[in-house]
Amino acid sequence: MRYLTVDLGNSRCKLLEWEEQEPGERLDLPREEGLDARVEAWLADRPRPFAIALSSVAGPGAMSGLGRLLEPLADGPLLVGPDPGLHNECRDPGGTGWDRLYAARAALEVIGSSCLVVDAGTALTVDAVRRAGEDRFLGGAIAPGPTLLAEALGRGGAQLFEVRPEPGAAALGRDTREALAAGVAIGFRGAARELVERVAAEAGLEEAPVVLTGGARSYLTQPGPFTARELEIREDLVHQGLHWACRAALARGPKSEEGAS
Repeated sequence: MRYLTVDLGNSRCKLLEWEEQEPGERLDLPREEGLDARVEAWLADRPRPFAIALSSVAGPGAMSGLGRLLEPLADGPLLVGPDPGLHNECRDPGGTGWDRLYAARAALEVIGSSCLVVDAGTALTVDAVRRAGEDRFLGGAIAPGPTLLAEALGRGGAQLFEVRPEPGAAALGRDTREALAAGVAIGFRGAARELVERVAAEAGLEEAPVVLTGGARSYLTQPGPFTARELEIREDLVHQGLHWACRAALARGPKSEEGAS
């Protein structure tokens, strides 16, 4: 059975095909004018999926527009925000980004135990998830990713400018450009390390492993700042969790297809 998972993020739209539980072809596009047409053109040359699952951190307009495009392209249902199967312990559960919840679900399936989930992308998120009877999302922290850090420095100082951040920058910058690159790359690593340790301590997960994902994950792997912990790196963690939620919803039957269109 074929599935399609779609992750509409802050800056990019990512699609991943699945044959049962095996990932296949993918499409990764910037969120810009013409996105819907490019998605439609790519899918026109692909086999039709049985079901499509959509996760979005975008506003309702962007999500509904993409949903209208995707719905007729599946032989079965379009599931918008299927249940990730987590008890959300945040004070405002509805305010938690779906991408964080799906990444947490996938991390639990990958590790099989309580863990810390680090998603390094446009934003850096560090979340705690507990496996003890009912799987629980405990909350976490959100910080800027490398690109946002670079943009903020470029806008915030009269004598500063925006740099293109790269992993592996030296700490000792010999000019302003190198100093900015160091602040972004190494500052990002430091923020990730400190957030992991503080989130772990406050969640009571002091020895928990880290599951790392996201387009900026290479900043955290050369070598990684989590040397004292078991580390698992997964490219498609959000898609894996979304795929799990889609299959679980379909297994429960039509009345349980959360968000089905």
